[in-house]
Amino acid sequence: DEKRKPSDYGVDSMKITDDDAAFILGKGGKTKDKIARVSEAEIELFERDLVLELRGSKRQRRRAKKYCEGVMAQRTGPVSVTEDYDDGDLTMLLVPQEAVGFVTGRAGNFLRTIEEEWTTLMFFCEVDKGSGRGKDFEKLAIFGDVKGRRGAELKVLSAVETKVQGYFSKIRDEVIPRDKGKGDGTWGTDTMTFKDDELSYALGKQGGTRKKLERSSGAIVQYVGQTAL
Repeated sequence: DEKRKPSDYGVDSMKITDDDAAFILGKGGKTKDKIARVSEAEIELFERDLVLELRGSKRQRRRAKKYCEGVMAQRTGPVSVTEDYDDGDLTMLLVPQEAVGFVTGRAGNFLRTIEEEWTTLMFFCEVDKGSGRGKDFEKLAIFGDVKGRRGAELKVLSAVETKVQGYFSKIRDEVIPRDKGKGDGTWGTDTMTFKDDELSYALGKQGGTRKKLERSSGAIVQYVGQTAL
């Protein structure tokens, strides 16, 4: 039984280049599938005609188009993300320069793993093309729904904190209230602080206890330094 189509269901198409097509597809079609998952649109690539077809509600198509453009732009350098990029689907996170390589991982592996886990799309970007290199921070754009963005953001912050200790305490007041009241109106973030011995206990072997707490509560549970969020 086909899912009921939204009343504003439609089809948009984008003409793309050969190089873009390879980039949008990704290894084994992975990138295209990821964009479809995060935008909730159906995406079809007609390789012979170099046309991308986006199907879904107006919002799904708009997001899919935006994500495709963001992915294609990465081919030629940092993506410029402007204010109008935010469609209620974007979290911007400042990552200290010395932690950027760590957060990206080898060949982007760490970011890809987070995207996979939280159904998000993530890339480092330039915002309104400011000053070039020599910046203390890089901006990381995280696209997805409220829960996915939060899960991804906290995973990144957890990694950053191991590299740049004390960073979280500087941005804590910006991070904790983010998206409060979104979704069903009850979304929020609580914190508690651990003592050293409690942290390793709450983490468990290879983070097993943290994952168990996450599964059984249905909440996101992440540890950034000594703080549980």
